[in-house]
Amino acid sequence: MARTRISCVHEDDVLMMVATGRWPEGAPAELRAHADTCQVCRELGLAGAAIGSEKEREAEQAVPALPSAGTIWWRAQLRARQEAARQVARPITAAQLMAFGALVGVVGAVFGATTDWFQRSLQSLGGTISGVFASISWPRLPALSEDLSSVPVGYWIILLVVGLGVIAGAAVFSWAMKEE
Repeated sequence: MARTRISCVHEDDVLMMVATGRWPEGAPAELRAHADTCQVCRELGLAGAAIGSEKEREAEQAVPALPSAGTIWWRAQLRARQEAARQVARPITAAQLMAFGALVGVVGAVFGATTDWFQRSLQSLGGTISGVFASISWPRLPALSEDLSSVPVGYWIILLVVGLGVIAGAAVFSWAMKEE
């Protein structure tokens, strides 16, 4: 036995109103009145309204769209340029820090050479350092023929300052060159 399809001549009109989102508020009054009396049109309107409200709820909960491919490419290019600029600036920063350290050293040397109280303080510090070195029992080195106690105290201080400067310069240089 063949099944007969129940249809209505206004079914396409109701379907168009549902598909365009105008059902039932935007539909003509005579089409709404017909749907109240026609089972096919009423069920189509109810199903369409349910689907439309579900679409609206999904649209509200949807994840924001990804930016366009052009925007993503532009941001990647911008990030690459910024990284390249940072790579170029690292040696310049290291050179500036080393120049600043050299300037501080020169200013310190001029200051130390021109003030009496600073020179007396350095001599006192040198005397303390040489006293500490003299109190330490160092092993005898066979290749060293000269007694180190005859080296003036000022040279020990200069060697100490230069050594600390080299260590500080290496630390500053490695800090400036490190990856961020």
